[in-house]
Amino acid sequence: MPQASDLSAEDQALVARIQSGELIEDMADFTPRYRAVLQKTLEIAAQGEVTVLTWAYTAYATAPDLGAKIAISSSIQDEVGHAHQQGMLLERFGVSMQEKAFNEDPMRYISFPIMEFPVRSYIEFVVAQALLDRAGRYTTYDIELHCSFAPYRRALKKINFEEAFHFRHGAYWTEYYWNYSEETRQAVQDAVDWIFPWGYQWYGRPDHLKSMTDQMTFSIRAWSNDTMRDKWLQSACKFADRVGFDTPTQFNEDQDRYVLNKDYPVPMVANTETHAWDWQTSTWDDMINSWKTGGPMRPSAYERLQREEWGEALW
Repeated sequence: MPQASDLSAEDQALVARIQSGELIEDMADFTPRYRAVLQKTLEIAAQGEVTVLTWAYTAYATAPDLGAKIAISSSIQDEVGHAHQQGMLLERFGVSMQEKAFNEDPMRYISFPIMEFPVRSYIEFVVAQALLDRAGRYTTYDIELHCSFAPYRRALKKINFEEAFHFRHGAYWTEYYWNYSEETRQAVQDAVDWIFPWGYQWYGRPDHLKSMTDQMTFSIRAWSNDTMRDKWLQSACKFADRVGFDTPTQFNEDQDRYVLNKDYPVPMVANTETHAWDWQTSTWDDMINSWKTGGPMRPSAYERLQREEWGEALW
C-alpha cells in the first residue's frame, strides 16, 4: 500500500475520511486518483459480466431438458442484469455501457479466458457455477461489505444474492450428477479437473507481485488477492469433501486448512487448441498475457454479440 507521502494532500484527506468509517456518496468528493481506480474497477466488472452471456449460451446445445435450458436462461438474464446495474454506475463517470458492450474492439474485451472456451456439457456448466460463481462472489461480496463508495455497495446487494443462487444451483446439480451414475460421476470429475485451476487463478497475481494497490488504499476493496483466493480454496474444498470429488489439495492438520498439493503447478496456462491444461508451471506474466490474448471464442463470440446474433438457437 502506498505510504502517505505518495498521496497528495487531497488524497490523504479523503483516505482519512474513509478510514474514520465515512462512506462516500457524492462524486463531488472524489479526487482524480480515487475516481480513476473506482472507474477502472467498474469497467472491468461491468464488461466482464457481459461475457458470461456468450459463454453460457454455448451450454444450450448440451442441456438435457427444458428445465436445464431455463436454468441457463436465468443465469444469463442475471449476469446481463449485473452488467446493467454496474453499467448504470459506470455511466455516472461519462462511460457508456452501450459503447462498452456493442462498440468495443472484440480483441480488447475484458474477460476471463474461461469465458471464451465453449461449454462442452451441461455437467461442465453446473460445475463451473459451483466453483467459478463461488469465486466471483468473493470479489463482489468484498466490495458490498467494504467499498467506500456507498452506491456501489448498494448495487451489489442484489448481485450477490443472485451469485449465491448460481453457485448453490451449481452445487446441487454437481452433487446430483456425482451420484447419478458412474458415467456422470466421471464427467463431474473431468469438469472439476478443467474448472478448478481457473478458480484458483481467478484472482490474478499473488499479493507480493501486485503493483496496483489503489483499490486497497481507497477501500474499494478490503480483501487482497491472496485473501480471496484462500477464502475460495477453503470453501471449494469443503464442498468437494462433502460431495466426494477430487481436488489437487490436502487438509493440513497443523494449519487447520486446505492447501494445494506441493507438486501442483502455479500458475498454469490453458492450451486453447486442446482445451486442456499442460500441467506445467508458467509465470504470472505469461498467465496474464494469456488472459489478454483470450480463448478460442475470441473475437467471434463478441462479434456475434455485437451483431445481436448470439441467440439464434436458444430453443
